Amino acid sequence: MPALQDRYRFLGLCLLLATMVSVWAAPAAHAEGFPLTVTDLAGREVTLDAPPRRLFLDDPRHLLALATLLPNPVARMSGWRGSLSRFDSEAQARFADAFPELDALPSLGHGNAPLSAESLLTLSPDLVVTNLARYPDLHDSPLLDQLEALGIPVVFIDFQRHPLADTVPSLALLGDVLDAKPRAAALTRRLQAAIEAVDDCVDSVTASPSVLIDIAPGLKTDCCRSNFDTGLADLVERAGGDNIAAGLSPGSENVLNPEAILARNPDVIVATAAGWSQGGSIRAGFGVEVNTTHRDMAEVVARRPGWPTLSAVTDGRFHALWHGYHQGPFAAIALQTIARWLHPRQCAALDPQATQDALFTSELPIATDGTFQTTYPAASDTR
Repeated sequence: MPALQDRYRFLGLCLLLATMVSVWAAPAAHAEGFPLTVTDLAGREVTLDAPPRRLFLDDPRHLLALATLLPNPVARMSGWRGSLSRFDSEAQARFADAFPELDALPSLGHGNAPLSAESLLTLSPDLVVTNLARYPDLHDSPLLDQLEALGIPVVFIDFQRHPLADTVPSLALLGDVLDAKPRAAALTRRLQAAIEAVDDCVDSVTASPSVLIDIAPGLKTDCCRSNFDTGLADLVERAGGDNIAAGLSPGSENVLNPEAILARNPDVIVATAAGWSQGGSIRAGFGVEVNTTHRDMAEVVARRPGWPTLSAVTDGRFHALWHGYHQGPFAAIALQTIARWLHPRQCAALDPQATQDALFTSELPIATDGTFQTTYPAASDTR
């Protein structure tokens, strides 16, 4: 009996979708180049009948990517999971200033709470954009099949797991489905040029400094979440660093033993920071003053046994890097920053701040002042 009820409920959803489509469908179905079949970052072939006008963002941080490609991304959205304020309230406020309709954008679920076809249908989406990291969970749930049966395409993109390998294809995919190819291609050229500048300077490097990647210290655990083979691990490797967490455990991240970190005494520490509201973390990003970031870094050092004597801390090689770089299409800026930190002599010609200023000013429709990369003062600098 329950199976029969589920079948009738799903048939009801199909009828509801048909009714909604009749209300908001438009002649755009005959736009040039559509119907369009693309391959997403999960290797799935997805067909769109028309450029989407009612996107649903499963990861609200993808608004940063949409904003680089569309003059008004919010006008093309039907809703999102949670909101950007969960990750960065200041970024949310700035986007709302640029696009006041953002405040009224419907929100479904939060965090990792599962979505349902029923809840999505209330928003009448014509495309769901989600993160490749979510593919295993969605692949094992009925949601993908249900949305396919309802004619709602889903595409997976990735700026997080493998930011250097997947940012360009993700932008190209979005450029195709959003009918924004010229902007996607222009941004891609600029990002590739920034990456090639790093490759050029790293070619002359003969030593690989040891690096601790410290993910969001104080947010979920005090010490020390680290990327093993994804995320910033990709950037550290490309920048010619020796990630001390590489090969220690399967999976994208895990928690390192604090005693092992002290024993290794890494040459460089890169901690990610963002506009998180939770106390104990390191704040950085839009609107954050550098003194705030430094105070947070000092608190991290003070509460971690042995950290005040780590050479990276005493010698000015403890750095904070905005977490949002590899949650959106700007990992090339983070790569330049890390390369400059690891090889200050060989990569002295890199100017990641200038790269960021040029990209943020031209690509983002919001005020971009703030602190996105900084170094904790060396002991000699504080005397």
